[in-house]
Amino acid sequence: MTLPRPLLHVVKPERLATLTPRDDARSPTARLAPRSAQLAADVVRLEIGTHSAIVADPAMARLFALVRRLADSDVPVLVVGETGVGKEHAAQALHAWSRRADRPLVALNCAALNGTLADSELFGHERGAFTGALGVKLGQLEAADGGTVFLDEVGELPLNIQAKLLRALESKRVLRVGSVQERVIDVRFVAATNRDLEAEIAAGRFRQDLYFRLRGAKLTLPPLRDRLRELAVLARSFLAEACAERGRPEMTCSTAAMDAVMRHTWPGNVRELKNEMQYVAATADGVIVEPRHLSDAVVGLPDRAVPGSTAPGPAGPRRALSDELRELERRRMAEALTAAGGVQKRAAELIAMPLRTFRMKAKQHGLDRRRKA
Repeated sequence: MTLPRPLLHVVKPERLATLTPRDDARSPTARLAPRSAQLAADVVRLEIGTHSAIVADPAMARLFALVRRLADSDVPVLVVGETGVGKEHAAQALHAWSRRADRPLVALNCAALNGTLADSELFGHERGAFTGALGVKLGQLEAADGGTVFLDEVGELPLNIQAKLLRALESKRVLRVGSVQERVIDVRFVAATNRDLEAEIAAGRFRQDLYFRLRGAKLTLPPLRDRLRELAVLARSFLAEACAERGRPEMTCSTAAMDAVMRHTWPGNVRELKNEMQYVAATADGVIVEPRHLSDAVVGLPDRAVPGSTAPGPAGPRRALSDELRELERRRMAEALTAAGGVQKRAAELIAMPLRTFRMKAKQHGLDRRRKA
């Protein structure tokens, strides 16, 4: 048995307030309902400038409705959620639906803003400011004038850069390296992180004053495992895209394969799901996806506990979920390191994990020995 194609409508942002997705997909009963019934629910493809996002979950519909209202203001917004949940979609929407939409959206990977060139990257420099400064360089904050600056992975910023960024937020001015004249900038700041910034503040790794500056409004994106209807629809959509990219006939998930997809916890969230569907499109034979076509990471874990479920579980008592997730994390990191030839940077990219986080967890899991940087 294969699953039916969901009804999909393209929706403009001004219609967000009219969307009222049902909340039944969160109930224990819905978790046990046939996957075909869950997939038959109407979903929408939300226009976000030149991009789009699929919305089928009530919590996500409410979140994007809030994004639509926030887009009309210049309030700084902090977007939080696990790695891969789609925080960049929220940032893109805040810009695309605002009066700044025709101005630049400059995305900064804060994890990469380290070392002596970080000042120059953010604020620019004058000719002769340091060895190798052969001309004037416009900083990224100046380049975004009139538009939006997206501080991705803001929790990775070094403390010295945090202090300088705070001044730019407060004064709306930047000072190029080697200059004595400040320049006024008009930008809207949106930041995103998968870190618990309050815990980072308590540990002395993040400035509290910068946190409150960035958190004019806070958006929390739920993990994919809590968006069951959206999980099913996204799986089908990513599979169709992957098949189209490879020029092969469209594939359909069997009920058993979709059951496996729905029961996996998806620690890498949307990014992990997209990678999984690309893997299936590249390796599966035929046009019907069965559980054997999915990766071991998806089909190899015990089923999640579902109230009232009669599905067989693993032999013996269940382990704590935290232990299972830790084991999965270690295995996926080890697999990524093997695939990347031991290069941690490449391995971190394969599983969409910030490099700094990957290195820290590699030490915790004992994976850093004899590995390349």
